[in-house]
Amino acid sequence: MSEDQLGLGIDAGGTYTDAVIWDFHDRKVRAKAKSLTTYHDLVQGISSVLDMLPRSLLEKVKLTALSTTLATNALVEGRGSKVGLVVLSPWGWTEDQVGHAPLINVPGAVSISGEVIQPLDEDACRDAARRLVEDCGCEAIAVAGYASVRNPTLETRARAIIEESYDVPVVCAHEVSRRLNAIHGAQTAVANAQLLPTIRALMISVKRALEEHGVTGQLMVVKGDGSLVDVSVACKRPVETVLSGPAASANGARVLTRQRSGVVVDIGGTTTDCAILSDAQVAVSKDGARIGAWTIGVDAIDVSTVGLGGDSRIDFNASRQLIIGPNRSIPIAHLAAVYGSVERFLRNFDASRYKQWTDASPLDILVLVQSASNELTDLERKLVGLLESEPLPVVLVAERLGLPSHRLLPLAGLEKSGIVRRSSLTPTDVLHAAGVFTRWNVSAAKAALDAFAVLYGESSDCIINSVMETFTRRLFEEIIRREISYETKGKVQNIPSNWQLLLDKAFGKDDTTGLEVSIRLKRPVIAIGAPAAVFAPPVGDRLHCRVLVPEHADVANAVGAIASQVRARAEILIRPNGEWGYSLHGEEERFEFSDLESATAAAQEIVRRRALDRAVEAGAEKPVVTLTHTDSGGEASDGTRVFLERRVVAVAAGQASLVRTGPS
Repeated sequence: MSEDQLGLGIDAGGTYTDAVIWDFHDRKVRAKAKSLTTYHDLVQGISSVLDMLPRSLLEKVKLTALSTTLATNALVEGRGSKVGLVVLSPWGWTEDQVGHAPLINVPGAVSISGEVIQPLDEDACRDAARRLVEDCGCEAIAVAGYASVRNPTLETRARAIIEESYDVPVVCAHEVSRRLNAIHGAQTAVANAQLLPTIRALMISVKRALEEHGVTGQLMVVKGDGSLVDVSVACKRPVETVLSGPAASANGARVLTRQRSGVVVDIGGTTTDCAILSDAQVAVSKDGARIGAWTIGVDAIDVSTVGLGGDSRIDFNASRQLIIGPNRSIPIAHLAAVYGSVERFLRNFDASRYKQWTDASPLDILVLVQSASNELTDLERKLVGLLESEPLPVVLVAERLGLPSHRLLPLAGLEKSGIVRRSSLTPTDVLHAAGVFTRWNVSAAKAALDAFAVLYGESSDCIINSVMETFTRRLFEEIIRREISYETKGKVQNIPSNWQLLLDKAFGKDDTTGLEVSIRLKRPVIAIGAPAAVFAPPVGDRLHCRVLVPEHADVANAVGAIASQVRARAEILIRPNGEWGYSLHGEEERFEFSDLESATAAAQEIVRRRALDRAVEAGAEKPVVTLTHTDSGGEASDGTRVFLERRVVAVAAGQASLVRTGPS
């Protein structure tokens, strides 16, 4: 072992925070740990997991890499700075078009080819900044223009004008998104501005936690495309860390199995993520990251996510149909390992009193997970007060509050704000009851399963079999969906409903007719996550493929974080100028050339230098640059081919430096 080449990988996931100490020389895990993620303060979970690792190894760590769901969750939940948007376009944009308010259109625009067709109205820009900052209370400004990636001059000038008057962050769309779609560019700029304080606060706290545990090496963050970037760059462009967690998991699957191709299935506590590994690279979405109703124009992993995990709530409906997810619960086995009262309640719980119910909610237990705010109703405050000493069943809470039914408990707001969480039967509990996974309180899990079986009207063994089959079926369909989307380049996102009969036959549910269906996946399934070894292998039987569950699959995300490379990309477009030659459209450049070869040579030199500088800034050691170009064309009315565009791309890649190289 080469102890002077140790790295620390941390993944703050939706349910668990994982950490590994990685030996760069031997490329293997030296130590690992898992802790529950603390939603209200991610650093608490990170500190807890660091407490479980050997201090002697932590003190020798030279590099820490962090992957986190924080950026994704913050955008989904609308947390962060209040952002005002200044739009520069030949026509007015509306708040409905962009999906953001407040928005102010300012005169000034460039054409699709990059010519300035309307000068910037600087007085109108100053007035827009005043209205957004002073009247609307915006804490950051995003500036987005039509076709600004072809000529960012107006965006850059607008930023300078705003910064002359106000000390607020200003983000230009051309700096964070190189895609031509202007609406997506605006959404990306808004998202980046919104995330600035959230990510910066997290990084400051993470650095403090690392120092308290004797970790003094540099800190890097996993971007949405699976590459690493120095923390200083992540704080400037936090939007690039969207989908950081799934990207790290896919990279971890590649590193741990050394496979060049496969369908990566990451079965977590809350969700299952599915991505394609091809030619030892994780597939990246050509359109950017889809977060809620927005498309974020950054390079990000092409991943599908389904609300299915080890901690998914198991329930049923009025038709007695078993349901797993998408809601998440604290496993009863885990809660009972912490609070002895949980098992006592389960042993005394008379489930037969609630057999007429059309769901499993009478079995729920409520847990206070963080301090309550002052903006609670009287009934909410009383409920929180009951939970301050220990978790309580919903039926008992309703009784103590004098309510005729637990359905009348005011839980919606408390759960949404993260103050209260539910504990209920989960796949994790089923695995405990079946004796497959026994980390926490097995007897409590069995008692919960038995109570659920009474409510559901089947035996406990039937419940176990149904949960296993339902989970397998969901994975089966998700893998097929991911592969179809990849092969059709996203044209087919979902499995058509009229395929259901064929899928039933392929899964083995319908063997009463003469038609037999078999689906064969040619790639292996690489399954990671704590429950992977149990839930993934049966899928291989249905898809007639190999299923690989590597050693350390339970912490693959953290491995993927620390074993990632640093990559930086730059590109330039060359287009006919419609007159006598070719125009080069760079991020800050617009040059004219008489011939395509000269334009290409100039573009290659610009992107090579830019990608190299970005890789070094991001923390790469001795990055290597790869240059490529692709041409796009069309067909004239007489059938001849017409050159439309050449895209020149440089990618600089290298291992993360163990010695600080980028800015502080």
